[in-house]
Amino acid sequence: RLAAAIAQREMLVKEVHHRIKNNLQGVAGLLQQNAQRHPEASAAIAEAVGHVHAIAQVHGLQVGMTGPLRVKAVMEAIAQSVQRMFGRPITMEVQGADPHRFALTEADSIPVALTVNELLTNAIKHSAGGAIACRMECGEDAVALSVANPGSLAPEFNLAQVPAGISGLGLVRALLPRKGASISLSQEGPMVVARLRLAPPAVALLTPL
Repeated sequence: RLAAAIAQREMLVKEVHHRIKNNLQGVAGLLQQNAQRHPEASAAIAEAVGHVHAIAQVHGLQVGMTGPLRVKAVMEAIAQSVQRMFGRPITMEVQGADPHRFALTEADSIPVALTVNELLTNAIKHSAGGAIACRMECGEDAVALSVANPGSLAPEFNLAQVPAGISGLGLVRALLPRKGASISLSQEGPMVVARLRLAPPAVALLTPL
């Protein structure tokens, strides 16, 4: 009876995630219709659509798997969503051993997904063209997600001085888990590179698959 109850619970949880994803996709569609009717607000609405799609991707992943969400799966799902939305290629690369060791806690999965979405969107908005490079670097007890795009930071740019807000890098700073997560933005040759580093407790370290 216990096994049957657990199986039923898992089925119900997946059904809830499936319905949430479908509802969020419906919300995104309504927002896009509003953008067509109100072109003066299209930029702000497009940003909101990106956020809704990112949250929907997380719920979609939770339908197809059991247990904690892997960082790799979230990164790939968000990159594919942003690529479809903007029509810009995003290259994916994984470095280091056992990327499936790194999983997100339930509380941090959506904030991290929104952060990755914002970094990718920001990279597209601030580069004239070409592919955006997304990389997952797996260390011994931490993982770093980097997004690189051709561009130049202002000489006086300081990420710490960007106020927390509801959009852009301010949103990223507001969303990040308070412990185990850090973000940096630097100029590396002709590329601007944003790095999101996650360590426990922002990520859980699991036994390799």
